[in-house]
Amino acid sequence: MAIEHCMISFSLVFLATVTILLAGQARAQSLCDKADYQPLCLSVIKGQTDAHLALESAITVLISQSQRAKISAGKKGDSQNLDVCKENFDDAISNLKTSLKNLKNGDMASLNINLSAALTDFVTCDDTFVESSETNPIGKTDTLLSHMASNCLYLSSLIHKGHHN
Repeated sequence: MAIEHCMISFSLVFLATVTILLAGQARAQSLCDKADYQPLCLSVIKGQTDAHLALESAITVLISQSQRAKISAGKKGDSQNLDVCKENFDDAISNLKTSLKNLKNGDMASLNINLSAALTDFVTCDDTFVESSETNPIGKTDTLLSHMASNCLYLSSLIHKGHHN
């Protein structure tokens, strides 16, 4: 009898725990539901269910990836186009760091301006190669950064709509 009672209690606790975990995952999923790049969004926000915290995480990851991209561009050799990309990555990193400050201070207008500027920096890198009819040796990385920045702008729009826990 006591064992049966323990098993029922354990089952109920287990069921409650799984339900809570799945609800949290569903809320994280819902944050990224309308993102342009949903799988990327989910991988970057790592289960966050609060749009503010998710955006902070996404910007931090984007800064790190931008720093890696700049290093990678430096290892691809010397070219005027790669120099433009490295300079744009520097600008993007600066804009993203400023956007973290904007987020912390609740300055949503400046946040969106700085996130948009970072996205433009990534697009400009790719455009430089397109305009010169050259293949971008860091094109895949640059596209990933652009997608991440787009998702950051999307997450920012959720904060405006009040998706806080």
